Amino acid sequence: MPKLWNETDWDGSWLVIPDLHGHAARLDAALKSAQHFRASKLVFLGDLIDDSPRRRLARRAPPSPGTADDSRLVLETVRGLVESGRAEVVLGNHEVMAAASVLDDHRPLMNLWWKVGGREAAASYGWDGRGDPPALMADLRWLREHARLWLNIGPPGATLLLAHATRPTLQRYASGLNRATDLLPSDGDDDVVWFPLGLESDNGARLRSLPLLLPGFIASLHGHMETPEVWTLLDSEDNPAYQLDLAPARQKLALMLVDEAGEMKPHLTPVKH
Repeated sequence: MPKLWNETDWDGSWLVIPDLHGHAARLDAALKSAQHFRASKLVFLGDLIDDSPRRRLARRAPPSPGTADDSRLVLETVRGLVESGRAEVVLGNHEVMAAASVLDDHRPLMNLWWKVGGREAAASYGWDGRGDPPALMADLRWLREHARLWLNIGPPGATLLLAHATRPTLQRYASGLNRATDLLPSDGDDDVVWFPLGLESDNGARLRSLPLLLPGFIASLHGHMETPEVWTLLDSEDNPAYQLDLAPARQKLALMLVDEAGEMKPHLTPVKH
């Protein structure tokens, strides 16, 4: 991975990276794959942080509640890639919980966040929940400024919509309000970062709950919902939504390479623990 990124190195292609969840091995797998696609920009689909005890157990690692995970390493690495111009980042529900907890003292979300990996992420910054954690606060403020609720990639006529959980509605997409400060409603319980597409649906299912795409868009890409393989869900017009967050027990990371013409090719890489 080159230390410096120049916009002239970009060939118009993208490498889309799903949830890393505070796990250095997943980050390492993504960056090693990125070495093979040096002309591609990177997009992270959110949930960079919080390697929860449940996820550790799923990949047969000791849960160790309260033990520091790799959230700080992951977040600081992604921040460096974004600041260099190499990457873009989408906001996930774990970042929403963390920011509300740490920056806003939102106690209901703090209680939830602490149970689902926040305790471990906080420990990676040396924070036990008391006082102010300057480094964590700085990184979360940076995320609120730079992460988006959704992004568009690809050429006109073959554009892809990227969001952590579900697509924004057509009306909401048209508003252009896709920053962290635009979360709906005010407590952050926003479908775009929270709604699990097809939680009890089979691969290939058609969902009325999946918002339609604008003309010129051909598909959407998402993380958030763990699936045993790259999952395809369809809206009522048969436009696909691809779920990339493989269940951690699979010990694989599902990346999606999108070339300059908007053609997609899944890229599965092993995650070494």
